[in-house]
Amino acid sequence: MAAFTADLVPEAVGRFLVPAFSSGFGWAVVALAVGYYAPTCRSALVTGVGTLALATLTYYGLVAWLSRQWLSGSAPPPDGLGSIMRASAFWLVGSLFGGLVLGYLAHVFRAGTTRNAGTALGVALGLLAGEAAYTVLYIAFVWVGPMDSFVWTRLGSAAVQLLLAAAGTLVALRLCRPQVSLRAFLMAAAVSAVASIAS
Repeated sequence: MAAFTADLVPEAVGRFLVPAFSSGFGWAVVALAVGYYAPTCRSALVTGVGTLALATLTYYGLVAWLSRQWLSGSAPPPDGLGSIMRASAFWLVGSLFGGLVLGYLAHVFRAGTTRNAGTALGVALGLLAGEAAYTVLYIAFVWVGPMDSFVWTRLGSAAVQLLLAAAGTLVALRLCRPQVSLRAFLMAAAVSAVASIAS
């Protein structure tokens, strides 16, 4: 519901809400948190998938039911409800794979050895920060257009995501599980971030 609300607010507010609530980052953080509190590996996998699937169905249900733009055919793309159904199906498949990965990482972080927990947290950080890091690198080294308000909005969103990823990692390190191999964490975060940016 927060992701849907972030799409409705004025752009000046939305540029800060969208990175936190209506992005892969925002949804992944929730799946990780729910998976962390699951008691077993199997339940962490189930809750990871279930959380993302429920979020997907809620978001697109709200889009179809409350916005109702598809009724007039004026919402892009013009095929209206069909596009909502295709997007829902696509993200439900993504929920399956993403939920399994995030649930497993959360479980390993919670119940694994010091080294495995550090590796799991590092992989999660790389995944959470990957999209934002890609945006910053793309604008810094590839973008040849003007530095207009669109580009600055994307940079602002990326900065918010990077700050939230760092804050979430610090909370995990300090509150949830203090015994984590820092070396394993840093190596896994670097490899995961590079892989995420490359993908």
